[in-house]
Amino acid sequence: MHLRRAAALLAATCAFTSSARGQEAVPPEGSDGELYTPVARQAAEGALRWLAARQSPDGSWNSFIGFKVNDGYRLQPLDQGAEGLPHVGVTALAGMAFLSGGHLPNQGAYGRTVSNALDFVLKHVGDEGYITAYGSRMYSHAFALLFLAEAYGMTGRSDIRERLDRAVEFTYKSQNEKGGWRYAPNMRDSDMSITVCQVVALREARNIGIRVPKVTIDRALKYVLESAVTYGEDTGAFLYQEQEVPFNRNSFALTAAGLTTVFQAGLYTDGEVLRYCQANGLRKQPRNLVEDCVNYLWRTYPGVAREYPGHYFYFYGNYYAMQAMYTRGGEEWRRWYAMVRDDLLRGARRATLDGGEGVFWRSRYVGDAFSTSVAAIILQVPTHYLPIFQR
Repeated sequence: MHLRRAAALLAATCAFTSSARGQEAVPPEGSDGELYTPVARQAAEGALRWLAARQSPDGSWNSFIGFKVNDGYRLQPLDQGAEGLPHVGVTALAGMAFLSGGHLPNQGAYGRTVSNALDFVLKHVGDEGYITAYGSRMYSHAFALLFLAEAYGMTGRSDIRERLDRAVEFTYKSQNEKGGWRYAPNMRDSDMSITVCQVVALREARNIGIRVPKVTIDRALKYVLESAVTYGEDTGAFLYQEQEVPFNRNSFALTAAGLTTVFQAGLYTDGEVLRYCQANGLRKQPRNLVEDCVNYLWRTYPGVAREYPGHYFYFYGNYYAMQAMYTRGGEEWRRWYAMVRDDLLRGARRATLDGGEGVFWRSRYVGDAFSTSVAAIILQVPTHYLPIFQR
């Protein structure tokens, strides 16, 4: 480890609490245990304390409901107040942060917290299966669907299964002709960032025995592969929308989303991607897609870490980049986790709570509950509690 990084990590260690000194970490089972250092564990546990202290009586977490416009954020036309509104997507991510720490509904120190979050999400599964509250859209639907799938996979509760079936059916029926999804259901256009949310949720639902038509995943995969950048200085990136859309762009977050979609669809190597493209007659037939994507993520991450340390792009992008690198595995995954872990530790903030100290991360536009939930999920990946992070 370079001296600069070691010094920064030491400073981050001291920023939390002196009570960790002298304590010996108990690494979780599996070869990734040593990555989950005592400092990372302490930060994740502090994040869960902070989240638990800010949960509303109805089981939700408040955030600002809207959708991104370029680098900004457009709020829904509702009176959200200083704290935002009960946010079904952020509540789902917060619930997954607790599941990532091994906390189940009505079990353990945060059993009631998880149960209340689950009840809030279940309450907002509509008759047709759309999971929405206070004007939230397809991003939130996908995160909520994933939370229900993870919770069902860990508990087997029949009340979750019934709503999960409805939500899954709604998701694949709202896919458009291009193979993607957009902010609202059944829109004609699509984008990469929303599409990946649906694919990850559907893949997890399929993993736990929920019916998901194969054609749904195939259509989404074709949409994503046709959005790959296969030449020029941005080779390895993925575009926000299909090639024909004016003012198109690529980014770290979109590329992380695209590679995660490819992996979730069951293609893990360059050879598998090429054979799939050839067999299905895709216009693009990249020979080094996986390697190019991974290289793109490595070379663009430093700029992302400098430019967007408190922007929701940073947390959203790393949420998917961590999934992609985890699937990639090996030493490259271990180096990636250590890099992002240390950057998150440097950006953590302390908060005094009743009965202890909490840790949180700032996020412009959406709110701190979003960024803190994502940071906690990322830090706890080596525990392997969350089914999407089990090999």
